[in-house]
Amino acid sequence: MKKIITVFSFIFIVVGIFWMSYNFITTSTEDPPEFADVNNSLDPLKCDLNNKACEMEFNGQKLKIDISPRPIYAMRPFSFKIINGANLGLKDPNLVIDGINMDMGSIKTRLEQKGDNLVAQVVLSACVVEIMRYRFKILDGKKETGFFVDFDLKL
Repeated sequence: MKKIITVFSFIFIVVGIFWMSYNFITTSTEDPPEFADVNNSLDPLKCDLNNKACEMEFNGQKLKIDISPRPIYAMRPFSFKIINGANLGLKDPNLVIDGINMDMGSIKTRLEQKGDNLVAQVVLSACVVEIMRYRFKILDGKKETGFFVDFDLKL
C-alpha cells in the first residue's frame, strides 16, 4: 500500500513540475493580463492636447479646449478648460470622462464657469495599457450635449 501511495505521489509531483514548466515557457511577458479589455487599434487624434490647445466648433460656436499642466500624467491633477465655453449656454455644465480602449468606469465632475470659460479639476486613472484613450463628454445636467473631445494618456 505504501508503494502505491509513493508511486502516485511521484507521478503527481512529476506532472505538476511538467505543467508549471510548460506554463512558464509558453507565457510571454508581452501578453496583456487576461482581465484587461485592451483595444490597441487606435487611430491618431486630429489634435493632441498634450502638445497644444485644440480648436473646435460646436453648434456654431468656436471653442478652444486646453489643459494644464502639459503633458498630463496618470494620478496627477490637471485643469481641463473650455475657452469661451460660457457661450454654449449650458444651465448645469458637467464633464464625464470615459475610457475608450479600456473600461475604467466614469469620472464625473462639475464644470465651473470662470469668466467666459468652463473649468474642471480632474485626475485620470492608470491602467495596464501603454496608451489610454479617454473621451471628455460635456453634459448639461444629465443630458448629453453631443460635444466631446478625445485625449490620449501615455504611460
